[in-house]
Amino acid sequence: MELKGKRIVIVSNEGWGDVWFSKHNYAYELSKHNEVLFVDPVSRWSPIDLVRSGIGYTVISPTLRVLHYSNRIPALNDTFFEWNNTLVSKAIGQRLKRDGWPVDLFISFDPSRLYDPSLLGVHSSLFIAVDAYDGSIRGERYIFDRVDRIITISEQITKNFANSGKPLLTISHAISSEEFQAPALTLPQRDFGIYVGTLDKRLDIGALKEMTEAHPEVDFLLIGRFALTGDEEAEKLIRGGRYGNVHYLGVLPFKELKSYIAASRFCIAPMDFSWPGNDISHHKIFQYLAFGKPIFSNVFTEYLPIEHLLYMRNDRQELLDTLDMFLEQGEPDHLVQHRIAHARTRTYEVIFGQIEKFIASTAPSL
Repeated sequence: MELKGKRIVIVSNEGWGDVWFSKHNYAYELSKHNEVLFVDPVSRWSPIDLVRSGIGYTVISPTLRVLHYSNRIPALNDTFFEWNNTLVSKAIGQRLKRDGWPVDLFISFDPSRLYDPSLLGVHSSLFIAVDAYDGSIRGERYIFDRVDRIITISEQITKNFANSGKPLLTISHAISSEEFQAPALTLPQRDFGIYVGTLDKRLDIGALKEMTEAHPEVDFLLIGRFALTGDEEAEKLIRGGRYGNVHYLGVLPFKELKSYIAASRFCIAPMDFSWPGNDISHHKIFQYLAFGKPIFSNVFTEYLPIEHLLYMRNDRQELLDTLDMFLEQGEPDHLVQHRIAHARTRTYEVIFGQIEKFIASTAPSL
């Protein structure tokens, strides 16, 4: 199947907005050559949902729309969960049929809902696992049985599906070809490092604190949703102005992030590697590499083949020492071009080519 001229449904566990993850990027990139319907997650069930269909669209571009719907009944147990999925899936399928919009490909990033593509009238489907699922989400045992294929972004995650009986493909996170150039920003001349991503419990606050304390001469810009309300240490460090060199910019539109990354001297991704899945990969790494930036982070297993291009350390003191050395001595110039060259091997055009071949090679014989 060539991923051009198709009608594609993408089911996301993150709503459409300024913050983009893999599913938003897939929708945006696929909409360049296809018509894409991005299905937002549902809000909490309300009794009024018993009588309203709740299906509507928001137009993002001529080839990209967001579909909103409501659950019909609360998923109080497995039976109600199944009934609700059948009701809403059939309702969405009927709406698409009335709209004259037959679906060529169903792509899900969300194991908790719309787990049966056949109810939408879809005949080709796949699930893309960007997280390490462990069976704790109710819908996992439904959707993994009903999609045609499973794609993961890590060999470590692929192992979880070894006994699924489904065709499997391992790819990497991808990056848009648009992310290699950025409009210039007018920013203070002082060097700064940058972190882009959700600020939540997966972040190693201790490492971030020590980095900022050790280098008061360097500014640290933090961009993303703050999800640590009530964490006193995080509140003081990130939002409380504990150190004058820490600047929290909040959430910014995804396509504006590259200008900040391009203007930075270095990038950081100090994640808590003991958190499940935090040691596999990080969605922003390729955005950093696209501008040749040095990256200081914990060890990600997916990036071990290119560890010579990153500064990955699980020992906090070693990570701080490495940052110290970089700020004092710099690094070889050739690393910048090598990082950019590697990022170009992971563009969406490249990844979509791999997915096309995978779908074609696993299509049922006629």
